[in-house]
Amino acid sequence: MKEIKLKFLGLGYNEFYQANIVIYDSSDNLIYEGITYNGELEICLDANEAYKINAYSLNEIINTYFYVSNLDNYIFIFDRAKFIKNQKIIFLLTDYYYNLPIEKGELYLWQK
Repeated sequence: MKEIKLKFLGLGYNEFYQANIVIYDSSDNLIYEGITYNGELEICLDANEAYKINAYSLNEIINTYFYVSNLDNYIFIFDRAKFIKNQKIIFLLTDYYYNLPIEKGELYLWQK
């Protein structure tokens, strides 16, 4: 058994907007059924084995196979992740205590 991490791009954060994951072995036996957290799933699977994965999130589906080799991380991409990169996103921030709009400042979504 080998502990691996499955990463899903295009999901939300913490428990919000996550994916339902179903994993089958090469004999179509159900191995795992659950939900990601922060777009990730850590699971122990047999090394040198192929698995079928079905991931469902917000009307999008990933149906594919992957092979557990010497890698520790496997990345799967939902279609909506491809469009996020070049999109301009506008949202309104309000103060936690007074519920007033925040008019200026800096917000870092990712580290440089």
